[in-house]
Amino acid sequence: MPIKPVRRIARALLGTTFVAAGVNGLMNQKPREAAANALADKGRAGLPDALAARVPDDPSQFVRINSAAQVVGGLLLASGRAPRPAALVLAATVVPGTVTEQDFWAENDPDRKATKRVGFLKDLGLLGGLMIAAADTEGKPSLGWRARRAFSREEPRLAAEGAAIAAAAKVRGAQLADVAHDQGAHLAEVANERGSQLAEIARERGPQLADAVRNRSAHLVEVAKDRGPGVAEAVRNRGAHLVEVAKDRGPEVAEAARTRSAQLAEAAKEKAPELAGAARERGTYLVDAARERSSELAAAAREREVSPAPVRRWSRR
Repeated sequence: MPIKPVRRIARALLGTTFVAAGVNGLMNQKPREAAANALADKGRAGLPDALAARVPDDPSQFVRINSAAQVVGGLLLASGRAPRPAALVLAATVVPGTVTEQDFWAENDPDRKATKRVGFLKDLGLLGGLMIAAADTEGKPSLGWRARRAFSREEPRLAAEGAAIAAAAKVRGAQLADVAHDQGAHLAEVANERGSQLAEIARERGPQLADAVRNRSAHLVEVAKDRGPGVAEAVRNRGAHLVEVAKDRGPEVAEAARTRSAQLAEAAKEKAPELAGAARERGTYLVDAARERSSELAAAAREREVSPAPVRRWSRR
């Protein structure tokens, strides 16, 4: 029989079991809540104080969450959607139910103890089936196998690159060691001499610079103390005076500008026709003068071409 139909049937049967258990837990919460509360009380009494403080006060909420997780995980596993994560979730929900409901070790009645033992073994079987379902890759390579294969393929190249880097680092380290060995004594000597010179200069000039800075600072402080109030008062008075002048002359200047603008506009409007006529007359006069002058210049040019140029003679004295 092909493996794919078997896998689908097994997932459907396993998921249906948990769907039924989850629905039953949501509809009949009281028995599970009582068992969870009893287990929580035992934990608070038997565990150390540090662990007993972490035991929840209301285990019934975890019972409802566990039942809802069984319903959702069972549906996902039965339908084949995200079967591996769903199997992991269902495996996590099996443990609390097994511990609280199938605690045969705490039962005194032989019949109930035998019944709970059988239920405990069944839960262990379900847990094993869920672990198989969580590990089932449907014949596909797992992520771990893919990672190991990729690493095995890249291992020779990585090893070669690592060896090349190690060799280069070794050569470079040897070069630096040689340079440090050759130049170290010289650099230390230069640094020692230069440091001694700088220390001597600082020792000689330090008191002088400190005195100069101290005297200059005291002088500036005195000047600022003497001149500061006077300058501030002068600036304050001048600013107040300018403000008053601007306040007094502002409306007057604005009115004068408004009046002058109106006068200039009226004058330009009145003089515009006169200026246009004068420009027109001046243009006509210039055109006529150019026409007459051009005739005279043309006649003079023709006479210049006809008459030969006079020969000048030079006599020696």
